[in-house]
Amino acid sequence: MTSSCRICKIERTVEISNMIRIVATADQIRQLEQATDGIELVDENGNRLGIVAREVDLEDIRIARERLNSDQPRLSYAEVLDHLRGLEAS
Repeated sequence: MTSSCRICKIERTVEISNMIRIVATADQIRQLEQATDGIELVDENGNRLGIVAREVDLEDIRIARERLNSDQPRLSYAEVLDHLRGLEAS
């Protein structure tokens, strides 16, 4: 099946079995179209159902390369997790 998304501006061919279709309201579509970063999906109680990340584009790649070539200090994934866990504990 070829899928085109007016929100993400992408087109791709996907093979998904047992796919569930959820119909968005006009207001939800407006919110999706205005999103500039990822989208957090929550239920009526605010419980997270999932996150939809936006597609990476050429500008994202340019910024990542620029940061890799900088002299800025870098943290490993483990160091970031340790820091976040420390914040949770306090």
